[in-house]
Amino acid sequence: MREIQAIMRQIASSITYLPCLDEKCVFDVLAYTDTDVAVPFTWIESDPKLIANPQMVKLHSFDTKIHRVDTLVSYKNDEWDEQ
Repeated sequence: MREIQAIMRQIASSITYLPCLDEKCVFDVLAYTDTDVAVPFTWIESDPKLIANPQMVKLHSFDTKIHRVDTLVSYKNDEWDEQ
């Protein structure tokens, strides 16, 4: 449980270096799993959500005896479009 709390704190503190958003936004939380893993019934399967010119920030990862969780924030870097 402490590992998940640490990830949530890191996501919240990442606003200091993520781009400022002036309009309302939607955030997708994606979970990539092995094909043989049982997932909750309420999860929806989707295609990969690829971002053009992505900027990625790797966050805290942790490993239990059962699961490995890697976290990453990925967003579009509009500055690259202007160049």
